[in-house]
Amino acid sequence: MISSEKYESADIGMTKQAGYRIAVINSSGNTGKSLASNYMLRPNMNLQRHYVINNLSMYSKTYSDEIVLSGRDFDDALEALSNLDSAIVDIAAHTTEYVIDIMKNNRGSHKVFDYFLVPVIKGQKESEDSLNTIKALLKLGVPHESIRIIFNNNHFSEVINEEFGYLLLHLDELKIPYDTDAAIENSPLYSMLSDLDISLPELLSIPIEEKKNRQEYLRTKKITERTEEESEELQALVNLIMTWRCAQSAVKNLNNVYQLLFTKL
Repeated sequence: MISSEKYESADIGMTKQAGYRIAVINSSGNTGKSLASNYMLRPNMNLQRHYVINNLSMYSKTYSDEIVLSGRDFDDALEALSNLDSAIVDIAAHTTEYVIDIMKNNRGSHKVFDYFLVPVIKGQKESEDSLNTIKALLKLGVPHESIRIIFNNNHFSEVINEEFGYLLLHLDELKIPYDTDAAIENSPLYSMLSDLDISLPELLSIPIEEKKNRQEYLRTKKITERTEEESEELQALVNLIMTWRCAQSAVKNLNNVYQLLFTKL
């Protein structure tokens, strides 16, 4: 688990914006809800609260300041959101029905959210689940312009137009705004961060030139003169620097997607 204090102190060159209360929701599983919450939204927001609506016994926190609630306790989050300016509510797929039902029974409660972010991935069933989620939000009274679509696991917008044809057709019919450039690209970064047990802000805040100099020193040192500890350190530095380099393009992508979703659409 990552300390929120470390998270807040890291400077990763993003322009943070306050004032958004964003629900990340889709009844389809594995669409990248946590990825969008942890790597795109958190670094770009002056975050006051981060809720995760999930099974308490199954969910493992990524950040120490996350507040985990069950679907049945979602109304606790709704009550708190009324007094917040900036918050993320990451809603697990299996709790979506509870969340929708609670908002149905609490008329107008959707208004505590500025946006509903719906991450989508390719696939017929996944597209149908995404559309059903969007229709349920519209039925609650969520304005069309408050729904944002983020495309996950993609490389190019032209591929999105091809692979998401069914979804895009129905988004047009429902008058839901979208930009096919708002896509989080495939990247090994997220698994690499997990392997290193480090957060993205922590990674980008390390003195990388010092690490590179140390790596070069150890690399050029004769193997016969290198201690076992130095060999292990060299490998760790190689992995760290590779991850840092990978992060440069990923962060640019994440920043661009955030700007497209919340400043341009």
